[in-house]
Amino acid sequence: MFKLISIVENIPWTASLILRILAGVSNQFRQSQLNLAQRVKDLRAKRGLSQERLAFEAEIDRTYASQIERAIGNPSLRVICAIAEVLEVELIELLASSAK
Repeated sequence: MFKLISIVENIPWTASLILRILAGVSNQFRQSQLNLAQRVKDLRAKRGLSQERLAFEAEIDRTYASQIERAIGNPSLRVICAIAEVLEVELIELLASSAK
């Protein structure tokens, strides 16, 4: 293992490639987080639910619901599924881009 790490550290393009890959993953994560936030906010408003009501029915804290809608929170799959159920949508619809 030490030899491999040593070799990789001595290849400058490898570090650059790894950083570009990680940046791409980070950008994709952030965009997904923003999409989820917008979808939750739009669907909640469409159904006439307050953040407090959404949070109560999804069994999460109201401030956490607010964090999710502001793309600050990082909800677990369980929480995303609970929100989808409250909003009466399929999970895939909740995770879809709001531009669709």
